[in-house]
Amino acid sequence: MGFCLYNNVAIAASFLLNQRAELGIKKILIVDWDVHHGNGTQKMFWNDPRVLFFSVHRHEFGSFYPCNDDGFYTMIGEGPGTGYNINVPWENGQCGDADYLAVWDHILVPVANEFDPDIIIVSAGFDAAVGDPLGGCRVTPYGYSTMLKKLIDFAQGKIVLALEGGYNLDSMANSVLACMKVLLEDKPITGSLEAYPFESTWRVIKAVRKKLSAFWTTLIDELPIKLTSQKAPPSVMDSKRTIGHVELCAGLYLLGVDHLERQTKVLLCEDDEVPHNVSENIVEAIQDVIEPLSKLNVEVGHDQLVAASFWRSELSKIDIWYATFGSNMWKSRFLCYIEGGQVEGMKRPFSGSMDKTLPKDTLWKTFPHRLFFGRESTLTWGPGGVAFLHPESNTQDKTYMCLYRITLEQFNDVLLQENVSSHDRSSPVFDLAALNSSANEKSISLEALKRGWYHNVVYLGKEHDIPILTMTCPLSDIENFKSGTLPLRAPCKEYVNALVKGLVEGKQFLEEEAVAYIQEASNNPL
Repeated sequence: MGFCLYNNVAIAASFLLNQRAELGIKKILIVDWDVHHGNGTQKMFWNDPRVLFFSVHRHEFGSFYPCNDDGFYTMIGEGPGTGYNINVPWENGQCGDADYLAVWDHILVPVANEFDPDIIIVSAGFDAAVGDPLGGCRVTPYGYSTMLKKLIDFAQGKIVLALEGGYNLDSMANSVLACMKVLLEDKPITGSLEAYPFESTWRVIKAVRKKLSAFWTTLIDELPIKLTSQKAPPSVMDSKRTIGHVELCAGLYLLGVDHLERQTKVLLCEDDEVPHNVSENIVEAIQDVIEPLSKLNVEVGHDQLVAASFWRSELSKIDIWYATFGSNMWKSRFLCYIEGGQVEGMKRPFSGSMDKTLPKDTLWKTFPHRLFFGRESTLTWGPGGVAFLHPESNTQDKTYMCLYRITLEQFNDVLLQENVSSHDRSSPVFDLAALNSSANEKSISLEALKRGWYHNVVYLGKEHDIPILTMTCPLSDIENFKSGTLPLRAPCKEYVNALVKGLVEGKQFLEEEAVAYIQEASNNPL
């Protein structure tokens, strides 16, 4: 994605495996150290055990570009390719040499040793370099050269570097030069590593190792506490994470560059042959990328932040009731959308809202709408259906709902987290005009969130003269559920437990009654 039109690395890997059998290349390791997730490469080899795909990238729980869940550590491949897709998703910016090398030493290098590739192809984006205006990370030329040196020990030194992202000419030039010296001289540039990784880095490393330990024996053992206790102070970006998301996602959408990144590859040949440059016009190729970017107005990102600050300030003054019918009925689970984090049973954490103020009030009501469960699985809960509310009312139906009094600003952040949207955050997805029209329209499908499952905001009335809103699927999905195009499916045990805890802690049911209520909703046809 991003500014690339052709995925040269994925095409090259497929060509080697499928059309050049005489070369004897049967296993390929693709390492993507570009600051953005390599989602295209991941999709291409999702089911293919011949390719071990590794991507380390800023992710921030799906809020960093390309703003989805594809790059989360739970995405490990499928079918015969299960375990051959490795994502290391940074929770924050400012990650540097210590963070990347910790991932190399405790995930990539051990797994690469076990995989034993015949060749390595690196998606060598340098937008994680210190000084890059988009990446927001701090990898130095020394860091890149050391990362590369650790890879050269595999595949008898057969390695390809494909130049990808990088938006600061000096940062990119220095980093590329450091890697060229490794390829030519087989040693990293002079430097030292004195810093420790962030605490969040160790947290991600441990999560990745645990998730993949069933597939790679080298990851089974837990890391020593003495090692993981060596950590740097929290990143400044942690406390300003949402602002960073606004700046980066909005900035990339505003760039809108329809430009083919020219790829420069350096191939290290077998044995002692001298490596040769595949491209004879490297300077021209790099300039083709840098020149259009250098003409962009770098103040645009600031304008986006100002716009975001304005709408947030305005919507923070308006209260609504957010009516929940699924796992968010359990207050501890809902607070993951406000304060961030995860609760028992969830397979991933959330970043929370920009305003982490707790709900002003909580109450319970019933509504004449149909509760049902559908979809095959989710990243948050795993296999099993999740709760939906029929957008249209029916006096024969009765659904228990927990209402949280939050601001309209917070409701927007909940909408974004629930739908994993790539919306640029410079404007709200559900603004004051939408709120004012919701009483008449009853149901508003949000175009900006249409890829999500809960992009339909439904007006349920008022309580203490404050609007009650919920989010569910659109009516078109209801028809698809009825026809079988979308699956109706009972929820998994972990999801049921969350619903039961919400209903019991909210004093709506005893535990057995809550279980029966959920089973009835699961079994009744639409």
